[in-house]
Amino acid sequence: MLSSTLARRLTVVGAAALLVTLTACSKGETGSTTAGSAAPACDLSKVNAALDKYSSIPAYQDPGPAFDISKAKGKTIFNIQESSANPFTQALTSSMTAAAEKVGMKVIDYPNQGDHTQWIQGMNAAIAQKPDAITLTGGTISPIYFQPQAAAAKAAGIPIITVVNEDLTQPQGPEVTARVAQPYAQAARLSADYAIKDTGCAADVLVLTSKEVIGSPASIDALTDEFRTQCPACKLTFQNVSVPDWSTQITGIVRSAIQADPKLNYVVPLYDSMSQFVVPGIQLAGATGRVHISTFNGTPFVLKMMQDADVVRMDVGENPAHVGYATVDQVARVLTGAGPIPSGDEGIPLRVFTKTNVNEAGTPAELGKGYGDAFSAGYLKLWGVAT
Repeated sequence: MLSSTLARRLTVVGAAALLVTLTACSKGETGSTTAGSAAPACDLSKVNAALDKYSSIPAYQDPGPAFDISKAKGKTIFNIQESSANPFTQALTSSMTAAAEKVGMKVIDYPNQGDHTQWIQGMNAAIAQKPDAITLTGGTISPIYFQPQAAAAKAAGIPIITVVNEDLTQPQGPEVTARVAQPYAQAARLSADYAIKDTGCAADVLVLTSKEVIGSPASIDALTDEFRTQCPACKLTFQNVSVPDWSTQITGIVRSAIQADPKLNYVVPLYDSMSQFVVPGIQLAGATGRVHISTFNGTPFVLKMMQDADVVRMDVGENPAHVGYATVDQVARVLTGAGPIPSGDEGIPLRVFTKTNVNEAGTPAELGKGYGDAFSAGYLKLWGVAT
């Protein structure tokens, strides 16, 4: 599932034999030194402008034209999360349920622990119950894992809407009627921008990926492009770690990478929950105070790590409550005949959290806090619902 651009990167030998490295300033696609070409200067004004743009509480913008949501009253949404143990998708589901209730709709949530066979069981249960729509919620769940059941839902006239499993630049999954896509790529660019800024254009970065997350290829491509464009002299090293292996492998990988490369000064986990295993690796390598983290998701325990210490320096957050309303919006557009937003771009905002503003997320940080609440009134007005 990783993008084809990874195949062109260099394999590191020795202690870091499993890592894939890109040194943008001096290596061509084959790894040979690029002769006769000087690396462009690193322009901090561009990365600073991007970070500044996303550092404030985001403003709400209508994702599409207004429509009469009353036609969806009485409709039922059958929701399957990637895992009921995921705090983000749980909060998203709670918000979706609350938004649906305000417009006379109902959400049925199917509990599961993230096993693919449970997803199949959930799809079978949905088809048997004949809801008006099925939502698949989370970064790893997709009809690609249960295409026969997805086809059966389509044949039964039940639309499938995926939620935050793909980046806006990626194709929509099979048998999917509509989606609420997530700005994975933009978040990755912001993670890159902060590392570039914080190191003064001298970032030597270990990037941790997980290919099970469907948006990972878009994140990897965007992050690579951002470094190549904004800081050609910066160095990137990529390591994929499967989600089930985070707790057993990440700490050792980080420690070994720092020991193999004494100049390494940043770790960019694509998903911030990895940070709980990154920090011990930094500590065991004796690199506390020298190696820092920039990442994505805005998970409260990671924001608290930022509040309490100085290893996590930046986390790009997104508001699950906003995503819940966005999901009801897209589903209702399908069910009322208004037509979905084709791209799946509901305008889900991102916010850059650093030491300067992280306390706005609560002390300690709370899930969904720090983004403002204009979105709820904005959506209700868009739907023609009196507040």
